[in-house]
Amino acid sequence: MTGGIPERSLPQRIFGLLDIVATAPHPLTLSEIARRAGLPVSTAHRLLGELLQGAVLVRTASGRYQLGEHIWRLGAAAPWERELRRASAVHLHALARRTGAGVALATLSGDHLLCLDTIAAPGVGLVLAASGDELPLTATSAGKALLATTARDRLATVLSKPLPRLTPFTLVAPHLLVAQVERARRNGYATAHNEAAAGQASISVEVPTGPDRVPMALTVLTPAPHHALTRLLPPLRAAAAAIAAAVTAPHPPL
Repeated sequence: MTGGIPERSLPQRIFGLLDIVATAPHPLTLSEIARRAGLPVSTAHRLLGELLQGAVLVRTASGRYQLGEHIWRLGAAAPWERELRRASAVHLHALARRTGAGVALATLSGDHLLCLDTIAAPGVGLVLAASGDELPLTATSAGKALLATTARDRLATVLSKPLPRLTPFTLVAPHLLVAQVERARRNGYATAHNEAAAGQASISVEVPTGPDRVPMALTVLTPAPHHALTRLLPPLRAAAAAIAAAVTAPHPPL
């Protein structure tokens, strides 16, 4: 213990480094990682070296660090990941075909939105997150929809920090976000206009997977301005219910 603060264990340090690299918008240098982790450069270098040996991290041509193939294989091998993709894929593609729009499935990851899967709409120029990308909860319709279905203290925690502005239209005033989340709580859906990416609108609903599973939100994304987002609610809600049923359905015994 140093100065009354317990020292972090080795696994805590390792996962801390992985979180830093995973959430960075670009590969990081050794000094950047050490600074963000609060570690001496020598300690960070030793730990990163061990992660490089296991291909959990790799170095770019410029010597920066990013996630490696091994970490992707571990994630893809998780039973939850396999089950989710198996259960949701057909419904995501069907929703994209029916609406002619982009589709995304996401979940909560701390105070961020974690993208699980996206389907692009042919001929529609949209900026879609990739599987594994994180976005601010407050800048997305999916984030607002999920905040509306969780305890109110989670929203208070999110609003206690400076809110990121992704576009000139991103809402950063806490009282406006509270109003939107409360509206989503009442209506059962949330919308966003030009908030996560300029020129895009979206509408999201919760995927009702029950209290013992990770909360998820299903989103349809269209070019903005779009003044008839609620017309997309019937197919969106039907797809969300179908995904929920598929995810929660018991598997037959082997």
